[in-house]
Amino acid sequence: MIIPGLEARLGYAHQEVDKDSLGLANDSDISQFNMWLGYNPNDLTLAIEYDNFEILEDDEYWSLMLLANYQFTDWFAATLRYTHEDYEKGLVDHEADRFTFAFLFSITDNFGLNVEYSTTDVDSTTEGDYNEFYIQGLLSY
Repeated sequence: MIIPGLEARLGYAHQEVDKDSLGLANDSDISQFNMWLGYNPNDLTLAIEYDNFEILEDDEYWSLMLLANYQFTDWFAATLRYTHEDYEKGLVDHEADRFTFAFLFSITDNFGLNVEYSTTDVDSTTEGDYNEFYIQGLLSY
C-alpha cells in the first residue's frame, strides 16, 4: 500500500519451452508481466490493470482494464468496466473492446446477486459485436 487507499501490484512469470518436444525447431520462452493499481477512498474503487504476454516466438498478447465501482448503500453497488485486448500471431491481428455495466446486490451477508450487461466490438477475422447479459449468484463464506 503506497498511501491509504492506494495499492499497487506487479507480477512477472517466465517459463522456458522445449519446442523439440512439440516437434518444432528452436527453444523459446513464455513470459507474462502484470501491473495492477487500485485506489479505494471509502465507497469508490478505481482500478487499472495491464497484462503483457509473450508466447513462444511470434505470439503476443496484451490487455488493459479500467474499472470504476461505487458502493451506494450497504446492499447496492454499481460497476463500469472497460477492457481492451490485442493479440498478434504472425499475420493474424485480433483486437477487442468491451464495456461492462454491472449492478451488485447484497441479499444476505453470504449471498449476493450480480446483474451484468457487456457489449464487445471485435476487429479480427471474426469481426462483430457481441452482447451478453448475466445474472450471477455469489456465495461467500
